[in-house]
Amino acid sequence: GRRKPARPPSQDTLRVVCCLFYPDKDLSMIQPPIPYEPVEPATQPAQLAADDYDDAETTQPAGLDEGSAQPAEPDQDAPAEVVRLIAALTAVPGVTQAQLDNTYLPEVVLADLSLPNGPHADLPIAALRRSNGALENEVLLSLEFRIQRNESGLRAAEFLSWWVREQSRLGENMQLRTLGQPPMVAGEQQLGRTLRFTIDWFYADTSEDMANVLSAVGGKALALELATEMYKDAF
Repeated sequence: GRRKPARPPSQDTLRVVCCLFYPDKDLSMIQPPIPYEPVEPATQPAQLAADDYDDAETTQPAGLDEGSAQPAEPDQDAPAEVVRLIAALTAVPGVTQAQLDNTYLPEVVLADLSLPNGPHADLPIAALRRSNGALENEVLLSLEFRIQRNESGLRAAEFLSWWVREQSRLGENMQLRTLGQPPMVAGEQQLGRTLRFTIDWFYADTSEDMANVLSAVGGKALALELATEMYKDAF
């Protein structure tokens, strides 16, 4: 029969899109999706008390202080532009922690992206494979952050998703991803405690001048500050 038109998402819905890049012109090779049939698991994991789950204030990994929702202080020894960008991110209501890392992508071996652990485990694997590695003199600036586990945190994730999309639309090679750890390790439940977000900024500068990188970082800090101020009433 005819498929019913998709219902538009409600205003209370946070959308998450998963994209699959499939390099085959013959679309007939793609099998139709198998209807989802929930299966009762053979064994139930140890139940996490609802009160314990709801009381966790942030999306920090297990082992960190989950009761604190205060933004982490940026490293004052870092360049002023980096400190400013981290401060701009933690100034977004609902963001609890942020840090900026950088990876010189030409030194990343594609085969290492298949490893489950290691220094490259959290890199944007699909993007690097799709381009068959890095561009010339390309640096990945990874702006990782965590959010409160409440309405304020969801608003922060939604706001930053919009802001990153706008930066990409205006010409920056930038995307936002979620990161997580295995649901269980050695019989211990991690699910619900390891969610992180990262903004991937692919920055290429043929001059290899660090001053240019820092200038770009400072410019992004200003852009985020202005956006947060402009839409402060939305929070």
